[in-house]
Amino acid sequence: MSTSSPVLQTLSAQERPRPAILRWGRHMLGPPLLAAASLALRIALACQGEKRISALLRVRDEEQFLYAAANSIIADVDELVLVDNLSSDRSPQIMRQLAEEHPDKVRCVRYDYALARRGRENWELASNPASRSSPHLATNYNNWCLRQCREKFILRWDADMIPTAAFRQALQSWRSSDAAVLSLLGANLHPDRRHLVASRVSDASRLAEALTVPLVPKWLTAMSYTSFEARLFPRFGARHTNDVWWTFTFSSPFTHPRLSERFVCQPAEPAYLHLRFCKRNPLVGYSQDFAQAVSSNLGLGPELSPEWLELLQRWNV
Repeated sequence: MSTSSPVLQTLSAQERPRPAILRWGRHMLGPPLLAAASLALRIALACQGEKRISALLRVRDEEQFLYAAANSIIADVDELVLVDNLSSDRSPQIMRQLAEEHPDKVRCVRYDYALARRGRENWELASNPASRSSPHLATNYNNWCLRQCREKFILRWDADMIPTAAFRQALQSWRSSDAAVLSLLGANLHPDRRHLVASRVSDASRLAEALTVPLVPKWLTAMSYTSFEARLFPRFGARHTNDVWWTFTFSSPFTHPRLSERFVCQPAEPAYLHLRFCKRNPLVGYSQDFAQAVSSNLGLGPELSPEWLELLQRWNV
């Protein structure tokens, strides 16, 4: 995989072209189209039937927390799809163990292409029209993962996440409602596992100065919590796109800004503890400059609540 590109070499950060984002899902719908779109999506949602869930865990060298992360949600879903992406640690063995322990729920699949790292590498592939079908592009990998799920709803979980009590409350509310999407907030744990992390610098322009790709995600300026993400959604219409070239972005007709009030449930409380900064190599999937920006901005945040400390003990993480 190339680490340089003519596009990146010839254009400065300010001059680099941005992806076209004016797809149908981002147009501002007028009242007639809004009503028609809402009705069409309600019909599509009704056709999905019972809210059966495939949980999707993408795995690459996740031996530290994979077993706990999978078992922490398996009772809440109808299928658990584990996708191994060239792991070199014990992750494949742990996946097989989970499949043996839960043969009616767990399926293991493999994706045998190395992925471009978030940041410069992904930008180079996504910004080149000739490379947008590459299996090394994160967008194509994530869309392939969606296609491995058999149930009508997909829970996109990570192999370093543990659900809080707020997750199950939110899941129960979602199941009993007309909502299609569950948008969740997570809490980012500090490596000491007694605090949250915090951002040393919250000025996005200052953080962008050190980056080859001149885009700073919101979570980097306020690192104690993740951004809200559509974590549970209908398989119908779901896809990942290259709207932001340094990484992949999620798209669903049910999350359109003018329709989200009708279809998205978004509880305020953190629904999971995110252990990504507690891993041995938490930034291995990031380009070098982006990884440096994240690690240098990592500070010590608020103490964890007794409830969250007990949760970590319960799952032995």
